[in-house]
Amino acid sequence: MPNLKVADHIPAHPEAEEWDVLVVGTGMGGSTLGGELARRGRRVLFLEKGNVLHGNPLPEEPGPDGYSEAEVRLRTGRWPVPLQGRTSFGKTSFFAPMGCGSGGSTALFGAQLERFAPADFQPRANHPGVRNSSLPEHWPISYEQLVPYYRRAEALHRVCGTPDPLNPDPEAPLREPPPLSERDRVLRDSMVDLGLHPYRSHVGFHHVPECHECFDICGKDCKGDAGGRSLVPALTRHGAGILPRCEVQELIAGRSRVEAVRATWNGTELRLRARNVVLGAGAFMTPVLLLNSRSPEWPEGLANRSGLVGRNLMLHTSDFVTIDLPDLHSTAGPRKSLTFNDFYFDQGRKLGTVQSVGLPMVPGIILQYLRYVAEKDPQWWRRPVDRLLPPVARLACHLFRRAAVFATVVEDLPYRENRVIPDPASSNGMRYEYAYPRELLERNRHFRKRLARRLAPRHRVQVVTGGTNNINYGHVCGTCRFGEDPHTSVLDPTNRAHGVDNLYVVDASFFPSSGGINPSLTIAANALRVAEVIHGTLP
Repeated sequence: MPNLKVADHIPAHPEAEEWDVLVVGTGMGGSTLGGELARRGRRVLFLEKGNVLHGNPLPEEPGPDGYSEAEVRLRTGRWPVPLQGRTSFGKTSFFAPMGCGSGGSTALFGAQLERFAPADFQPRANHPGVRNSSLPEHWPISYEQLVPYYRRAEALHRVCGTPDPLNPDPEAPLREPPPLSERDRVLRDSMVDLGLHPYRSHVGFHHVPECHECFDICGKDCKGDAGGRSLVPALTRHGAGILPRCEVQELIAGRSRVEAVRATWNGTELRLRARNVVLGAGAFMTPVLLLNSRSPEWPEGLANRSGLVGRNLMLHTSDFVTIDLPDLHSTAGPRKSLTFNDFYFDQGRKLGTVQSVGLPMVPGIILQYLRYVAEKDPQWWRRPVDRLLPPVARLACHLFRRAAVFATVVEDLPYRENRVIPDPASSNGMRYEYAYPRELLERNRHFRKRLARRLAPRHRVQVVTGGTNNINYGHVCGTCRFGEDPHTSVLDPTNRAHGVDNLYVVDASFFPSSGGINPSLTIAANALRVAEVIHGTLP
């Protein structure tokens, strides 16, 4: 990754220009789209709430005077304040796994870059017994239409892995992964003998010397995140500009166009103009920005004539499970190693994927995870658990020393009542409401039982997350769905807002269903598709 002097890419007079595209947010959707349009010669300005951390030395430790907690989090690419809301389990206020800075949440993700299954594009048929969900019959685009963009996204992020036997694509540009560890090789062979179809996980880790597969900003350029793969090249090679620490307050729109973007930057208010405005602020924050952009023409919020902006929030659920081996084997090798989709559809139910977690089983990592679970779950927080966590972490490390740790990802369905709402009294100016559906609880139970029974002839499977609150806040999506009918969707099939000629949304807000797999590659592929659309509209 080239060295990056941020000041060289901050325009001297951003208000004096009319940009081809203003991109709000530099996560997977915003960076990918903006990077592609800059590569095609378009004048792109990124607006980023956090810092530009890619292409720069990693942040220094706080000095003697220290920093506020919010500033420390911003300096390490994390969302600065707690996420607040309510679920079926009670009120929540915790630091969600959300990025803030160059690359957005991809700077902190595990770089698992998998495709949706073809059947995910016909979601209603996958859940015939669910009556009260707002699942559409189909996405407004097909899997086949997205395949060329999936391939481009895989090449862009240098995805390595082997084909999924249950959804192969001979033309996928997958790079050869490094050899498996002894433990994972034994486990893979055992799974194959049991009739499963494991494959090498599709990941954006490139395994340069001393690659740690980090869940943090990568200083070695070995992780395929949006900051390194799209944002930095857009700035250093293709002339894009950026305003870091810039917070967008409002989109000022007339009847059918966004006329200006009002933002605060360096303590001053800016009004920026562009032929097109693209939102990539994430499925929590993008709908809040739209709902806060009221005007006489848009009294319920911009692009909200359907009343669906902020609704149909989906989060996925995930359990950590250990798969025990009879003997102790070396774990030297890649950690995000194996994935299998044999339970993606099972006995008439749509479930999801199973994949290596990618974290070592050491006390510090286990302790960090347990504290996160305790913080996000109000039922845990009411108990005096904190003093118990360190010995529990040490015990878990001993008990699972022979085991491999996997995570499930289970599809969450859209419900109109699950939503994001502006709330000036909350720390982010928003809160969320989420009722955990009964059908999701039952599908999770079915998944756990089926997984354990299938592996039982050779392996003991144990769910280590515990309880029923297994909400995955790293996969938020669905709050500005796309579709063909403006009465039942926020965006049209090109991701342009219904009724607003120059406004697009490219983060995971656009998902009309969540699939049962990591969303990042689908966001990237779709952003490349939308970039092509926007490029074709510009003179």
